[in-house]
Amino acid sequence: MAFFFRTIDNGIKLLSLVSIPEVTDVHTMNKITSDELNRLVTHEGSPEASQLLGHLLSEIFQPFTEPLPNVCDLKIPFGKIIHRNNHINEKFSETSPDTLVPLYDTEAKTWNWALPVDPPGDDDSSLLGQVELSESNNPQEATHKEIFAAFLNALVGCFAASQPKLVAMRFATSSWSAANAHKALPGSDIKCKPDIVLSDNISAKWGNIRVSAELTHSRYQPAMRLGKAADTHAYLMMSEQPWRRFALILSFTDEYRHLRVLMYDHSGGAVSPRFNIYTQPDIFSHIIAAITFGSLECVGYDPTVSFSRTVAVSQSKDICVYRPIKNASARCTTTDNAVAASTSDSLSFSEDPDGVSSNALESSISDNSDESSNDSTHDSMQGNPSGSPTHDSMDEGYFPAPPPPVHPTATHSGPLVSLASQVPQAEMTESIYSVTPLPSQFPYSTQSPEPCGKIHIGQTIYTIKRILFTSQGLVGRGTICYLVTLDDEDCIIKDHWVVDKDDRVVLNEIKMLELMDGVPGIPKLVDYWIVERSDGMPDVTKKYRKKECRSTQGTSRTHVRPVLKPCGRPLHMFRTLKEFVRALRDIVKIQQTAVEEHQILHQDCSLNNAMILDDISGREGFLIDWEFAVCIAADHKYPLGGTGTVPFMSRGLLNQVSVIQQEAELESQEKKATRGRKSVEKLKTPKSSSDSKALPVSYVLQTFSDDLESLFFVFAWACIKFCGPNSMVHKECSPNSLLNQWTNLDLGSCATFKITFFANPTDGKHLIDEFHPYFNPLIPLTIEWCRVLVDNMIHPVTFDTILGVLNSHLDKLPDDEELVSTVNMFMNDAVILTCRVKGKQIASESFSVAATTPKQQKSRHGDTESDSSASGSDT
Repeated sequence: MAFFFRTIDNGIKLLSLVSIPEVTDVHTMNKITSDELNRLVTHEGSPEASQLLGHLLSEIFQPFTEPLPNVCDLKIPFGKIIHRNNHINEKFSETSPDTLVPLYDTEAKTWNWALPVDPPGDDDSSLLGQVELSESNNPQEATHKEIFAAFLNALVGCFAASQPKLVAMRFATSSWSAANAHKALPGSDIKCKPDIVLSDNISAKWGNIRVSAELTHSRYQPAMRLGKAADTHAYLMMSEQPWRRFALILSFTDEYRHLRVLMYDHSGGAVSPRFNIYTQPDIFSHIIAAITFGSLECVGYDPTVSFSRTVAVSQSKDICVYRPIKNASARCTTTDNAVAASTSDSLSFSEDPDGVSSNALESSISDNSDESSNDSTHDSMQGNPSGSPTHDSMDEGYFPAPPPPVHPTATHSGPLVSLASQVPQAEMTESIYSVTPLPSQFPYSTQSPEPCGKIHIGQTIYTIKRILFTSQGLVGRGTICYLVTLDDEDCIIKDHWVVDKDDRVVLNEIKMLELMDGVPGIPKLVDYWIVERSDGMPDVTKKYRKKECRSTQGTSRTHVRPVLKPCGRPLHMFRTLKEFVRALRDIVKIQQTAVEEHQILHQDCSLNNAMILDDISGREGFLIDWEFAVCIAADHKYPLGGTGTVPFMSRGLLNQVSVIQQEAELESQEKKATRGRKSVEKLKTPKSSSDSKALPVSYVLQTFSDDLESLFFVFAWACIKFCGPNSMVHKECSPNSLLNQWTNLDLGSCATFKITFFANPTDGKHLIDEFHPYFNPLIPLTIEWCRVLVDNMIHPVTFDTILGVLNSHLDKLPDDEELVSTVNMFMNDAVILTCRVKGKQIASESFSVAATTPKQQKSRHGDTESDSSASGSDT
């Protein structure tokens, strides 16, 4: 069971929790992603004369300015036309294999490549009657996907031969492959099979592919199979590569003649106009060239953040060894996903000072991937860039090979780190996104590589040590929390996408942190930046939409990066029961200070926002994520939006929001019925944007008592979900578990479950029965906390009441566990310190021996002084 928490999004989206019972259930995943995009996908009409590519692609491909040759000038050796039909063979019957022939037939307005036009057979491989293979290949049957992948690679090869400058611009050796059309792509437990993917010459995974493509013989319809598959593919790409701005999916439909580019970002989706690949060959080839040769920004990567291709293994103490709930992996390896920074076997790793060899790190990569496909895919792609068993390498002979990767140890002694905006494009082979480690791998391991990259905050460049947290999903904030350093000082960069109604909303968290500067237990704002694109414009999602429909109003998001400190541990990483309860007590005090002294309401108290700070002052509770905090209004009414995270929302809030949800659904059904009576054929698919709002502008009544009730659900969730300190997971939730009841997708049912819980003593016993025995000492606290919250909807609970309950039980908890924990912590620190001291002594002794070795060699062999000096330098 995988849980993903998302805060309710300004009334537009109400899926604040997505529960996936079976991660491999592709059909369920397709439905979830389609619901996620409900009325948030805009479609462009025919492009204007001034923008032949249309608005969306003109914006996306803006960084790609290299002039391209006309498609009629592209030449290919006849022998490299792998897939031919009778017409092509007859046309070039007297042509030798090495003779250059046009790739595009201007007279017939078709490609000199036997692209399929008929529907595929049952197994998508019965094409021998339509396509004949060249003599240089084995007489194997080729699928539609393989033919298209080979054609795209041939088109790329023709561009490279015609315009050598394009080869120098390529950021990495990449090719189109249909190898996973009938085999699930590794990198996720959701067994999706993309028809074609663009990836580097390594094993393609969701964490390294740049673009995927889907083919269907039928017409394009967003709600049909291709559209739903594209939604899930984009979800997986954005989840495994959360630093992306957007993901691109190519859609070939209508007998594979029409190409559309589907773009997905944190505001939903946008679809380009359709282009006929036969009658509009220059536009089609421009799209493929921009995707293949353009900067990484053209396919959705952020040039203001980059990751090292080669990294050094961390020598410092692991300060945040945890796996966030939002990003919990369904599978864990024995090495806790301790992997290296690349999936490429050709990349080497530095020596691990703690005794972990590079071989161990490399082996954990294969442990964390699809065993049935990883090695075979990698081997096939070494000699076959297309990844298809029926293709020859297009880099042989006429087609120039892309620049070879730089060996990591050739000229660098440390990590190879560079920013996309600071280095020539040809040098980006050393720092590329598609071979960087995935969030599910390196950030949570004791062998975590650091530093692992660079990130911009304006003109200031921070070094990324690791990724602490990533949120899942398409539509939403897309939050990534980086542990970074600048001038030997550690900070947190919260990279996220904020709803950009106006500057007041975009910078709300910045404003709140400035107002509460100096309050203990609240992050300190160091700096912030509204992220910019390479053209200097703010990174805003609405730039990719030509027009705004009513259903997409208020969904545009702005890319914002605040820099915060200090760094704490998540609440579920508590070390003792007493520390756990004390952190909850401190969070109540933080909220009390914010409300009574600064008139600010947090509004979103959840498990992932509650932290523990190891501070000398002794305060251990730490409350983060003040993005939805508000200045308290006289009537306590606030716009629907930052009202909380569903599993932890109070009964009163859930009740109000569920009524709004029901009213919106009723209004939507009435409009559908009215439109259905007028014209059934004109009904829009659920995904497509429309002129009706997803939710009316609504307000909810919320006070600090709702946040105090939320804190109880945080407490109860931890007691059920975990079985001990340091985030030890108890068990997966059963269907009738209280956690499942509190996270029901129907908010009305969720509210009913919570109301019944406090009203029915049997449900209170149900909660205690689900506790792991480790939490038995907290049963008296649970009973009393429930009792004081029973009437919270009518008679709001106070800060003093909750503090009294927590303090009284905190004093009763024994100190034995805390004493043992403290002793163990000191012992571990002592071991680490001893190892470091010994390591320095060994290094010092080795240096001394190395310095004297050349002189000893001179006395034995009579070497010259200059030779000795040179030898000493080399040593």
